[in-house]
Amino acid sequence: MRHIFIVNSKAGPVNSEKEILPKLTKQMEKLGLKYEVYSTEYEGHAIEIAKNLAETGQKIQIYSCGGDGTFNEVIQGALGFDNVSIAGIPCGTGNDFVRNFTTDTKLFLNMENIVDGKLLDIDLIEVNGRISASICSVGFDAKVAYSMKKFKRIKLLGGSAAYNASILQSLLQPIGCKMKLNINGKEYKNKLLLACIANGSYYGGGFKSAPLANLQDGLLDIIIVKKVSRFKIASVLSKYKKGDHFSGDDISGDLSDIMSYHRASEIHIETPNRFYINMDGECSPTNVLHAKILPKATTVIVPKQLELALKQKNYTYYQAKDMIHS
Repeated sequence: MRHIFIVNSKAGPVNSEKEILPKLTKQMEKLGLKYEVYSTEYEGHAIEIAKNLAETGQKIQIYSCGGDGTFNEVIQGALGFDNVSIAGIPCGTGNDFVRNFTTDTKLFLNMENIVDGKLLDIDLIEVNGRISASICSVGFDAKVAYSMKKFKRIKLLGGSAAYNASILQSLLQPIGCKMKLNINGKEYKNKLLLACIANGSYYGGGFKSAPLANLQDGLLDIIIVKKVSRFKIASVLSKYKKGDHFSGDDISGDLSDIMSYHRASEIHIETPNRFYINMDGECSPTNVLHAKILPKATTVIVPKQLELALKQKNYTYYQAKDMIHS
């Protein structure tokens, strides 16, 4: 087994190559394990590194040291290779993918937990020919994610703080977008605040947008939010962040007039004007979006102590026990 660290030093509020990686490699040395380190130098570099490693055919565990964007690139590079498993090491701003498994993200910084961790086959989302591991969104929150880049390296503005700062800026700009959506063959037209297409539950530094999302069910969880006034956005987003926009298995009654919840294997969205897509924190412009689920498309590593975390009620993924390989 080859143990590979792919490190993005530009992800997150600190330089992970200098601040976090030495602690991880020291743990590897104590475990008596050889390892290799590859540092990314430009956008898309992690895709190339992961693909080149996967093509060797050797059994490989990749430890993605960065944020959700770096993890996304590693997933893309290793896609289609069953000799590779991937762990997300939380060194980024949001670290939302690991939140699907535990609120105690320190478990993902313990290499003994990771190198001998549990293997989990998960779904992915294909969006306009690209891949997303957790979330794809359009509308207000995608605009927030796009603007977030300028805030995330400001001292004391990591994770949710950077996201909240971007929200305040976005509120000063025009909100709402006319969208035509096709979900399960049914067409919807409306002026929307946002549409969230979820594989995992979290994005935006801890916003629990899709509390029922299941990484293994072969379906997308889709949350549609109609345009609301600026005065109402704060209260809506507060519930949206905590996952309180759901009650049981559907949208809460007090929000059912502005939100709807759908489950589908595909969704198509069109708008008359260009808009931003947010995919695992990375944004790009378009005016057409087509997303579909890719069932059990890749293998990720989760810490072996996760069952203990579940007992301690830190484990947030609601079907975790059934999903982890025995």
